[in-house]
Formats: sequence, structure tokens, C-alpha cells
Amino acid sequence: MLEKILKKIKNEKLIENGDKIVLGFSGGPDSVFLLEVLKELKKELKFEFVLAHINHLFRGENSDGDEKFSILSGEKSEIPVFIKRASMKEIAKEKGIGLEEAGRIIRYEFFSEILEKTGSNKIAVAHNLDDQIENFLFRLIRGSSLEGLEGIQNRGNIIRPINETYKSEILNFLDSNNIEYRTDETNFENDFTRNSIRLDLIPFIEKRYNSNFKDKVHNLIEEVKEVNEILKVDLQKYKVLENNRVVLSIDLILKEDEYIQRKIINEYFKEFVLESSREKISNVIKLFRSSGSKNIHLEKNFILKKQYKNIWIEKENIDNFENIDVSLIQKIPFKIKVNGYVLETLEDEKSFGKNEFLTNLKVGDTIEIRCRKDGDKIKPLGMDSYKKVKDILINEKVPKEVRGTIPLVLKENEIVWVSGIKKSENFKCGKNEKGIKLIIRRQDEE
Repeated sequence: MLEKILKKIKNEKLIENGDKIVLGFSGGPDSVFLLEVLKELKKELKFEFVLAHINHLFRGENSDGDEKFSILSGEKSEIPVFIKRASMKEIAKEKGIGLEEAGRIIRYEFFSEILEKTGSNKIAVAHNLDDQIENFLFRLIRGSSLEGLEGIQNRGNIIRPINETYKSEILNFLDSNNIEYRTDETNFENDFTRNSIRLDLIPFIEKRYNSNFKDKVHNLIEEVKEVNEILKVDLQKYKVLENNRVVLSIDLILKEDEYIQRKIINEYFKEFVLESSREKISNVIKLFRSSGSKNIHLEKNFILKKQYKNIWIEKENIDNFENIDVSLIQKIPFKIKVNGYVLETLEDEKSFGKNEFLTNLKVGDTIEIRCRKDGDKIKPLGMDSYKKVKDILINEKVPKEVRGTIPLVLKENEIVWVSGIKKSENFKCGKNEKGIKLIIRRQDEE
């Protein structure tokens, strides 16, 4: 098995002479196995690697035990170990995301940090073939495109040397060679979707329908890769020079089949390392037959612009204000960064969730943006009387250290919105009317 993996690494040039690798090391069987693979590979290639371990502070003493195990593993193999402690729960709460996503964000930010600190050029993560299959099923259930069904691929400087090795093979190797590893007990809880797929769905299908189900899914993943390679688009064919700017020609894209059109947009998003989804791509395709100029705001502070028969993506320039202690006066429309938040306005007919508020404000209105002051009051949506902002923040369980940083939007000295917390009855937009939508999000979500 080791020979097969080493051959794959060399054939695909995942690791070459002179490389410096950051190995994401949890202490679990997969990362311990990958450590053994890299140690074996060092007998044939000249490269260096370090271990990067994150204590998510999620499992109490067990998390601390993983940390100690990782340090000892590095000392035993004479490999540098870098440790980070970061609460998955706190990040999830702060960003309003799930624990799994919070953990992923923490991991890759830390790996990138160590990559730069050590002058490394690649990050190695220990996804195995079972992870590939679970990810395929997870995305299939969520409604993925063919690109999304390729499994967890090597992308950019992130390599996955053991992504074609089953978990059972890994465990058998470690146990046969008396190699220690840590066990994460949360992997046996089906509170998370992926855990449920691993613990419930796959065993059920194997028992009820096909004992070789995972092999069949693996074969299908390989076929999807082949199909995607055949249908791969050359983005350069659709690019033109317009006003000294490289753009995509809508006329050239529309000559293609609808599926290829979606592939083109997906490839274009990849150029800017942007996430793509069916909905996002469909919204871009809809622009093709719309009149006039239109924009779509994307993540990471990017914006997709459509003008006449061309579209392009560019970085959006927005004003940045940090730690405001005075009022900011802005005319609608605007988009600003303030106190770690992004606050913007758009004309719209609908708003969704607590982080958006469709108001009766108008383009050209002058508004004030500031932080909370003693005595501030707002007339909450659906109420006839005013309430103190201080009491609202307490009742909403907003942490004390955050209360003074939340931007308040005011018009003529009356509070329109305690951003992301409470909306004003006096400024709500009428039913089926078009108004100004206020939007707030954390700056690190850009």
C-alpha cells in the first residue's frame, strides 16, 4: 500500500525535491498515517516538512490530549510542530456559521500562516478515500454540479496524497505496525451531516443494497473527473479587450450550449478563487439577456459587472473606517467598512434575515452612522412604543465588549436600524414596494 501511495505522489508530482510542506496534523489515524508516508518518502526525495496542529478547545481534556500527542509526535520524529488554540464554538457564533465550517476556516487560515512563516510552498492534508465518498454524497444531496462531484481535489498549493486510500486500509496499517494515534469521539456522533452520512447512510446502503457501494461511488467519481476533463473549457476563447480591460464576451458565450455557458462562468469564478453555486451561476446567466448595466456583489469584496455585451469581475473599492468615535455622514447609496463590519445599501424589493432591512429610505437621503450613546432609543418593528437600545442589546445577549462597536443607522436623529439586531417600525418599507435595503456583515466574510 505504501509503495502505491509513494508512486502516486511521484507520478503526480505532488511532492518534489526542494519542497517545503506544512502537514495538517490532528493526531488522528489519517494524519498519523500521512506522517508515516512522508517519513518514508524522505528516503527517496529531498524535502522538508513541519506539523501544524490546531486545538479547537471543543473536547476539553481530549483536545488537550491531542495537542500533547502532536507535540510528542514531532519530538519523536525530530520535526518542528506549530500549535494554535482557537475555539470552534466562538468562531461559529461570531460568524453565524456551523461548527464544521468554523473548524475548516480556522484550519486553513492557520495552515496558510505557517506556510508563510516557514517559507513552505505546499500544504498537505490527510483526506482519505472515505472522505471523498462522503463528500460526494454530501454534495449530491445538497444539489451539486458535475464540478462539485469530483470529490476533494488537489487545488493550488494544497495536496492530498492519501485521498485514494480507504480508512480501513489506514487503520489496518497503523494497528499492524503498532503505531499510536488519537481517536476523536465526535466522529462517532451523528450530529453533523457528514458524520450521519458516514455512520448511518453508507452502512445502510451497504447492508441493504450493495456491500461494494463505496467502490461503486469511487468509480463514479473517477468517471465524473474524466467527463469534466473532456468538457473542460478554454476561457481565453471568450475573452476580448474592451476599453483596455479584458472582459468576457456575452455574444461568444451565448453561442455555446447552456451547460457549457455555466462551465465558462464557473471557470471564470475560479480565476478569482470565488465560490460558485448553481444559483450564483444562474444569476450571471440571467444577466446575459437583460438590458442596461447591472452588478452582482460577490464575496471577498469582488463585484461582477455587466455592461452592454460584456461582463467582468473586479475588486470593489469601498471606504474603510475603523474604530469610529464620531458620526459618519453618508448619502445613499454607499458601501463602507466600519468597526470590522461592512455596511451597504441597495435598491431592492425584498430583504431576508436579521442582517438585512428593507427600509422606506430613498436614494439621495443623507443618513448618520455611529455607535451607541447613552439614552438611545428605537421603536422596534411591530411595536408602538420605544425601547432603549441598551436594554435591547442586553436582551439579545450581545456580548458586552461588542455592544459599543455595532453601527447604528440614523435619519434626522432617529434610529433606523441597530445593525443586525433591531429594525425600526417607523422606517419599514411598505408591502410590495421598492425601497433601500440596508445590509451588514462581518468584514472577514468579504
